[in-house]
This record gives sequence, structure tokens and C-alpha cells, in this order.
Amino acid sequence: MAPTAEFCGIDPEEMGQLATSLCGAADRLTAFSQEFEGKLRQHGISTPALREIADIADWGGTQVSMLHGRIDLIKALGDGAPELGGGGGRSSLVRLPDELEDFETARGLANMYGNDILVNHGGEFQATLIHEHADEVAQLAKNPQAAAAFFALLPAGIRDSLPSRIARTGSKTAKQDLAAFSAALGAALRAPTFVPAFAKVRNELVKPTDKTTAWNRLALLKGANAPSGVRSAAARALALDGFTKDPRQDRRAVGPTESKAYGYSSDLVAMGLEVLAGDGAAVRDAFSKMGGTDVKLSQVDKMKQFLGYAQMIDTGDEVADAFGRVLEAGTEATTEKPGRHSPAAAAFALDAIKAMGPFGDGLPTVTKDSMVTIAKSYIHELASGARFDKAVDRASGVGVPENWITLPGLAPAFYLSPGDTHRFLKTFVGDKRLTDDFDATAAHFRHDTLKAAARLDTEGGTRHFERTARAFGDFAGLEFKATLDVRGERDATNDLIIDITKNTLALGIDRIPLVGPLADEGVKAGWELAKAYGISTALDGWADSFETRVEEVTGTRSDFVLRQKYDMAHILHEAGYPASEPPAELISKSTGDLKTYDELLAEAKREAGEGKKWEQMLGEKLTPYERWMDSNGKFDDKVEDASNFQTSEQAKEQIRLWG
Repeated sequence: MAPTAEFCGIDPEEMGQLATSLCGAADRLTAFSQEFEGKLRQHGISTPALREIADIADWGGTQVSMLHGRIDLIKALGDGAPELGGGGGRSSLVRLPDELEDFETARGLANMYGNDILVNHGGEFQATLIHEHADEVAQLAKNPQAAAAFFALLPAGIRDSLPSRIARTGSKTAKQDLAAFSAALGAALRAPTFVPAFAKVRNELVKPTDKTTAWNRLALLKGANAPSGVRSAAARALALDGFTKDPRQDRRAVGPTESKAYGYSSDLVAMGLEVLAGDGAAVRDAFSKMGGTDVKLSQVDKMKQFLGYAQMIDTGDEVADAFGRVLEAGTEATTEKPGRHSPAAAAFALDAIKAMGPFGDGLPTVTKDSMVTIAKSYIHELASGARFDKAVDRASGVGVPENWITLPGLAPAFYLSPGDTHRFLKTFVGDKRLTDDFDATAAHFRHDTLKAAARLDTEGGTRHFERTARAFGDFAGLEFKATLDVRGERDATNDLIIDITKNTLALGIDRIPLVGPLADEGVKAGWELAKAYGISTALDGWADSFETRVEEVTGTRSDFVLRQKYDMAHILHEAGYPASEPPAELISKSTGDLKTYDELLAEAKREAGEGKKWEQMLGEKLTPYERWMDSNGKFDDKVEDASNFQTSEQAKEQIRLWG
């Protein structure tokens, strides 16, 4: 029968009286049938009616047995309900969903596992029995009330040691079997109304207990997809409250048997975090209450404790990995869109960025992937945090800094200081793979934001384009400054050279970046070049050495400032900023838009020969480009200003002081 939200009340006492009445009636019918059958037989009379009466009496007897069984079931499931055992010594209604047949199934499974399979057998045979019936347990998830009945009727000692018992059989299907029990438990916990006896089970799940029992409860909850409130309460009570109060204890709770069977950590702290991971509301609630009222630590300090603990124990990577995913969930990094974060998620993200930044490149490797995920989701906040044009001495916070100028396309939910921005970037820029992942997002964000700013300037005669170019110049430079600090100049610059070579200089004779993946390479190249420009003026002698090393790698001298100028011009024209029609030779046949610098460069390389070097050919191709820009004064001024903003000397001392 399908679950129903309608009220269903059962009075065990009334049902008992019904069973007694039915039993008496069955006995009387049996006696009547036997008496009259004997008398009629004496006279040689046979009647089928008496046989029917006897059958009815037999049926009544079986129903009496069934009713008594259901009375016991109802009392067991109603245990703890205020309706049971009411005033005047008379039982009142027990509120249960109309699910008695499914409850019978649940009772049968609970009895089979709790009083037979898990107590009377062992080894491979026990593992086989557990697995044979695990699907039946999983099916209970389709009826949450039946699932609740199963766990209410399962002996508490069995329930609180279930993961360990399954693992110790040596079963190869232990993980799959535990998942079946977790699915049923999750369904029961998510049910809109509880079987009264299950309320007690739920309360027990979130009470402090010994380490081994706590681990088993957390292991059962890990795959349950329990409600946020249950996740938070269980994680805190079973692991994290105690950890917050005393983070120096070794909190390993089980041995390698359980860890190997499920791939779970033996550490209670890691398991508490695993239960929270994936549920942002649970994460934020847990951190806000962690440790109780006796703990006076800020949320930032609570976060730092986990990494301090991870650095001192053998299970540190397991703790750090789970902690990173917890931060992802709490910040809603994968569930909310950049620039549109909820206040609760943004407040948590601000604390996470402030807490993780001081660890810099010393952050555990397994946590760094999560930092990139957060960085990509909070790209608006990081780009704003890197700005040096206004309120350079600002502290990180939610309030808008004094004299701040809002830029269109940048919608931060909070405002980072340059220092906090720089420190957070250092948590992942030491890893080339992670940096590439972040840069792909930053490149597209830069391109789209500059293009949107240019369109607004087209409509209103404003200078959003120049200010936005400056902001992204600061951002790119600050990221590369962080990379230099972490990886050293030689390592960082070599990778940047390779990226620029890959995305721009080495497109090849027949690979003009027009559309699709090649157009995407051009967008990425813009960000790589912005990093080169943004940092080149901040480090003495860096620009000259960088160009020299580009020559070493590519055999080609690259004029970075020239590239920046044409990059700005292309974005501005793409956005529709007023200008005369470009000469036909500057229009791409593939896109119908203004050619990029790299298209012209590739053409020059392709057409070079017969006494003409490609540099000479490139100059000839850029001449009409320059003349066209010169003839459009406002357009040309905007391009020059935007380019200069990204290579401004002003960033030099500011990065040194505030970065």
C-alpha cells in the first residue's frame, strides 16, 4: 500500500478486545458444529452447512493469531508515543500510517537480521546471507514508514555495530550491502512523519557515545543522504564537538578491516566531515554550533583547527580531503552561480578564504582541488579583491569599502583585501594543473566582462572598459605574483612562456584561431598575456628577462605590449564600440569580424618567403590596422588607455605593500 499522510489511528486495547471476541466466537462455532454434526450423524444425516461453519471457525482462529501478532507489532512501533498508555489506565490511539502489511515485512527482516543472520552465523556463510537479503532492505526505501519500522525493530546493539559486523565477515560486497542499509535509513529519516518508535532511533543516532559506536553510526549515515539537521547534529555529537574542544586527541576509532571494506577513514573527524560533505546547509549549521556554547572560537579558527589536526596525524590526508569537500559544500561552490551567491554561502566562503590563505602552498595537496573549485565560483570576489585602484588598505568584509567604484560585470558578495586575495591564490597556484583549471575560468570571465563593459561604454560614453581593464590587469598580475612566490621565478615564468607559446605564438602556419577551440585558445591567451603584463612592471628587470626567455623557447621576439593593444582593440570592436568600417583586409572571412593579432601573425608566417621575413610581412599587415585605429580617435584613445592601465607602474609598490 502506498504511504499516506492521512491520520491512521490504531487502539491496541480495542484490537485486543476484538481478538478476544473473535476467539470466543470461533470457539462457540466450533462447539456448535461438532455438537450438531454428531447428532445429525446419529440419524444418518449429512449437511455441508456444518462443514462451512467449521471452516469459518478455523478462519476465525487464524485471524486471532494474526491480530495478536499485529497487536505486538503496533505496541512495538508505538513505543514512546504519547498516545500510548493514556489516562485512566486505558490505551488510547497509536498513530501509525496505514502500512501494516509493509510493517510485517519490515519486522520479518529486522527479526531475520537482528536475531539470526548477524548473531548466529559467521564468516563467508554469514556474508552470503547478508548479501542475499540486502536488496529486500534496499526496497524498504520505497516506503519510508516501513524503513522506519525496520530500524525501530532492529536491536539497538545490532544497529549500532552494523557496518563493523558486515565488514568482519570479509564480504566482497560489504560496501554494496551497507549502502542498502544506508538507503533505507535515509528514507526513514526523510519521512514527513515518524513511526513513534523510530523517533527514539533518530534521537539515539545523534547522541554522543563511545568512539567505535560513533564510527559505526557515522558510517551508516554517510551514504544515507539524511536531512541537513540530522547530518549536522550527528557529525557534531559523534565527532566534531569533542574535536573542537580538544583537537589534540587521536580520534581513530576502528581498524583496517572496516577501512578496507568500505574505503572509509578510521578517523572519527574525517567521518564526521564525510557525513557533512555535499550538504551546504548542514555544513554551515554544524560550523555555527560546533563545540557548543563553551567554545568561543570564531568560524575561521574552527576551520584552521582541522588543517592543524590533519598535519599531525597519519590519517591527515583523509581528514584534509573531506575537509576540502566540506568547504566546497558550505560555500555552495558547485550549486550556485558565480556572482549570484546566497548571503549564507558567501559569508561562509569569506571565512573559508581567510582561513585557508595563511596556509598558502603548505595546504595539504588533497585540499587544493577544492580551493580551485571555490576560486572559480568566487571569481567575482577574487577579481574585486585584487583591485588596487580604490581602498587599497581595505580589510576583508561584507561591507562596500569606502570610495569604492562598482564595475559592471563584477558582482562580489563580499570584498577581499589584496593581501587575503594574494594569500588565497597561493593555496593552489603551485600546481600547474590546478592553475590551468582556474585560468580557463579567469580568461573567459575577463573576456566577457571586458566585452560587456565596452558595450556599456558604447551606449553611455562611460569609461567602464578602461577601469575593467585595469582591474583585470591587477588580478592577473596578482595571480602571477602569487605563482612566483610559490614556485620561484624560473619555474613560474617557464610555464607561462609555454602557455603563451601553446595558445598564441605556436598556432602554426595553418592554424589561424578563428572559431571553436581555436577561438577559445585566443581567449586563454589574453589571460596569459595579462598575467605577463600585470607582473612585468612589478618586478625590476623581469620584462626584459621574460622576453629573452620567450626567444629562447620560440626563436621569436614577442612584443607583449603590442599584443595587449590589439587584444583590447579586438574586444572593443567585437562589443560594437563606434568606429568606421575596418579595411577589407582586416576582416576575417571565417568570422566576419576584425582579425585577431594572432590571425595576422599566422598569415604573415604563411606568406613569408622570397626575401621577406615574417616580421616584415606582419608590419605590412598591421599598417592598415594602425591607420584605421588612428582615424577613429575615441576608439584609439580607449584602446591605448586600456592597454596602459594593464601595464601601469602604479601596481609595482602596491603589490609589494598590499599583496
